[in-house]
Amino acid sequence: MIAWWGWLLIWVGLVLALLIMLAVVAWVLFRKAMVLMKDLSDVVDKTAILDVETEKISKPQIAILAEMAQNRDRHEAQRERRLGLTAARRERRLERGKKITRRDASRMQWPEGWS
Repeated sequence: MIAWWGWLLIWVGLVLALLIMLAVVAWVLFRKAMVLMKDLSDVVDKTAILDVETEKISKPQIAILAEMAQNRDRHEAQRERRLGLTAARRERRLERGKKITRRDASRMQWPEGWS
């Protein structure tokens, strides 16, 4: 059997170990918080250039409050732009295909066994 003072020493050791562990965890968390604050400060400095006056920011247009003609014109402009991009992409693909298939097979030097 362990004497009363043995139990006292065990519990004192356990409490001291707990306090040391809590101090180490607190120190690690404090250092991480300081790094986080430094990073947040850097982000705030970098995003300060994005601060502009509210008058310069364009407000989004709500379609239900706009006139039907404005909505139709905006939709048609977007549609025309998309069609233009699609046509340009198609032209680029056709040009690339023409460039690939322009090779004249009669002038090619084929291996001996292929003729």
